[in-house]
Amino acid sequence: MENNTDYHSNDLEVAKRMEDEHLRLQRQVRVIQTDRLHRTMGVHPKFRRQNNLLRTLKKEYLNLYKNLKIARSGAHKKNDKKMKEDLARALLLRTKTKQECQEGLILMSQINGLLRRKNKEMIQLKSVVNTNSGQLEERRHLSENRLTSAENKLEAAMWRFNVVQCENKKIREEIEHMLNDRALFNQSWTKMLNSLNKGKKFLNDLFESSTLAYDQRDEWCTKLKSVQEKGKIDQMVQVQEMRDLQKAFDHEMKLYNFLERKGVIRINKKEQEREEAQKKKYEEDKQKDLKYHTKIFNDIYEYTKEHSVDKIIEMFERVENENFSMYRLLNEFCAENEVLRRNLNQIRQNIVDRKDWNEMMEEKRQNKLVSLQEKLEQQKRVTEEKRSKLAVKEQLLRETMEEVYEIFNTLDCSVEPYANLLGEKEPSLRNLDLTFRLITEKIKELVQITYYYERHIQKKGDKTTSRLKKYTVHPEPLDYWTATPINILVPADPCPSCIEARWLSRVSDTPEVPFDKTQAMSALTELSEDPAFERSDRIHPLTECRVPRSRLILARRYMQY
Repeated sequence: MENNTDYHSNDLEVAKRMEDEHLRLQRQVRVIQTDRLHRTMGVHPKFRRQNNLLRTLKKEYLNLYKNLKIARSGAHKKNDKKMKEDLARALLLRTKTKQECQEGLILMSQINGLLRRKNKEMIQLKSVVNTNSGQLEERRHLSENRLTSAENKLEAAMWRFNVVQCENKKIREEIEHMLNDRALFNQSWTKMLNSLNKGKKFLNDLFESSTLAYDQRDEWCTKLKSVQEKGKIDQMVQVQEMRDLQKAFDHEMKLYNFLERKGVIRINKKEQEREEAQKKKYEEDKQKDLKYHTKIFNDIYEYTKEHSVDKIIEMFERVENENFSMYRLLNEFCAENEVLRRNLNQIRQNIVDRKDWNEMMEEKRQNKLVSLQEKLEQQKRVTEEKRSKLAVKEQLLRETMEEVYEIFNTLDCSVEPYANLLGEKEPSLRNLDLTFRLITEKIKELVQITYYYERHIQKKGDKTTSRLKKYTVHPEPLDYWTATPINILVPADPCPSCIEARWLSRVSDTPEVPFDKTQAMSALTELSEDPAFERSDRIHPLTECRVPRSRLILARRYMQY
């Protein structure tokens, strides 16, 4: 019963899933149809952009196709073929050059390493030679010679010093004389500068006064021109008014004469009284104006004590200019005081800011100094730890290299691969990889030899079950040494002239004392430094010798024959 219910529930779930999947596919089909309709109708802006992009891509495709078609033509094919050949040649040249550069870099690195090692060895040898070798007697003679030469040099230096002292005395006297001349020149120069400054100040005052006078003259000339033009215009206006008044007067006189003759004179007392009153009032006004102007002139005279108008104007202008100059001077003084006050406030503010900044920087420096001291102590501890670790590692490396060297010697490995390396004749830490490879190859070779001896050299019929005989390794037969022929060692006959001059001449007839170790080492050093010790210098035929004595021997032989 339970199985039936489970099966029924599984069928329902499967049917529900299929129905959901069917509905999802229907919705997707409707969406695809709608998008397709929009695409065909060109309604949706997204598809319009896609159409434009497709058209652009199609144009670019056609252009690229056309360019490729043009590029595949005959001339382009020749150019492509030539370019391919040049490119292949360039690639081969680049590969060859790169290989040569790598070889050169490897050689340079080996040379640099060799130079560093030889430098270290030379320094060590120099320290050993300076501490261990050298004869006391030779050093004493050398010291005496150096002392004598030093005394001679000291005497020469004293003589030069006395000469220089004499020259210095003369130069000091000349310098003192020049200083006196310079003091006199400075005095005259100061006097001249003072007089020049006074003259310059006077000229500046004259220039300022002349500039001011010129400006005033220009201003008054301009005013005078404007007043003259205005007077001319007023004169013309007044002349025109006078002409009009004259015309009116003539017309009135004609009319008056006409009315006097033709008309009747009518008298109006009120009008006459009014005219008389106006005339009297006019005269009174004129008297008042005369008194007012007379009073003004009297006041001006009392103030200026002058009757001339030009002098009064000149005095007024001078006073006005003085007042204006004082006003300008006062304004400039006030402005300068204001600027100085602002600068003083700014300087005080800068001083306060600088003090704050200095205090802040001092605090920062102190904090940084404390932190740096802490870092220094920490770094010292780390350095000591690393030094102790380094000493342990170096000891381990030395022990390891001693064991490796022992294994190398035990296996009797060949040192021929070290001949290609600069300055390396035996295993060392710098070529550890090569040493391990040689040891590995030697071990493989020994294993192969062991296998060969076990499988082929041992007797086939020996069916013994002894493990000692079964696993015994038999060594190879000894290869006896044979001397190398002389024609291989010496490619030419030795030159008798060089042999006699450089080797037989060293033999003396008197008995010689045997050398000790130091004399033997010095003799070997001298012999190795002799150019005749080189093979290319002493092993050559007589005909190829470059010594003049050999030419004499050849000439004698030719003369005998």
